[in-house]
Amino acid sequence: MTIQLFLSIALAVSITCAGLVHAQTGVWTDSFLGRVRATATMVPGTLPQSVRVLRLAAEEPHQSEVLDGGGNERFRMTYPVFQIRFTDGWIMVDAGFDKELVAQPNSGAAGAVFSQEKYEQVQRALVGARSIVVTHEHDDHAAGVIRNPALEVLAPKTLLTRAQVQTLIEHPNNPLIRLDASKSNKYCVIDYDLLYPLASGVVLIKAPGHTPGSQMVYVRLASGEEILLIGDVTWAMSGIEQRRQKPEAASKEMSEDRTAIQQEIDWLNSIMAKVTLINAHDDDAIVALIRKGALRDGLDLRRP
Repeated sequence: MTIQLFLSIALAVSITCAGLVHAQTGVWTDSFLGRVRATATMVPGTLPQSVRVLRLAAEEPHQSEVLDGGGNERFRMTYPVFQIRFTDGWIMVDAGFDKELVAQPNSGAAGAVFSQEKYEQVQRALVGARSIVVTHEHDDHAAGVIRNPALEVLAPKTLLTRAQVQTLIEHPNNPLIRLDASKSNKYCVIDYDLLYPLASGVVLIKAPGHTPGSQMVYVRLASGEEILLIGDVTWAMSGIEQRRQKPEAASKEMSEDRTAIQQEIDWLNSIMAKVTLINAHDDDAIVALIRKGALRDGLDLRRP
């Protein structure tokens, strides 16, 4: 895994184009999935065995708060972290948050029911991970690698994109996760144009819209199954199925690029039959995937 990580960085540098991509016009085409699949073969090594999830906290807002045109029925919203499990280690996707952050009214997870036991499991998973990435720079996804007592251990193996770092320094969604510019060099800061081969079978996909540094994580398992962690492109899987975004008021508050998000939603809708999509916050959808066996419940922290 360590060798694979170094190889992936070298490969990514060789295909990086200068500058950040803010509008990816023409990217989300019928042929794009083929490009992602090809990139997943660039780093040699054993493919991952599974994708696992730990749901750190939960709440039940009205559907109208998470989906454009939603009703008054309750929506089961979760706040998870994901583990891409290899035979010889793991990669963490998203890093969770702490109890103090949840207690803040302006937190992305304000009002969620917090579990100290699960928080401690996440900490062990982060410390033991070979590498860590975040789908985007909001507090409920990135706080665990910004405000953490084990930061000296975590930062060198945390890959943040240049756009994520810029947001965290200049305008984080919560002041509690503001990144000190002088400490940004402690992280592994990467800059890629569209696709980044992170490890064997694992590809980062640049997907700005929800935030400037949003990205998806594609995983091809040893079984041949394909999984795509889509972050917060939508908060409800029905948003992908029905091609509907978050409520416009919520988008405006977060300064989302609704044009970019709609292109991403349309593409995700077009590949639903080929790839298992995992939405970060739809608890019912996550539970259904666990029951189906496409997603494993709980973290596997056993050493090889």
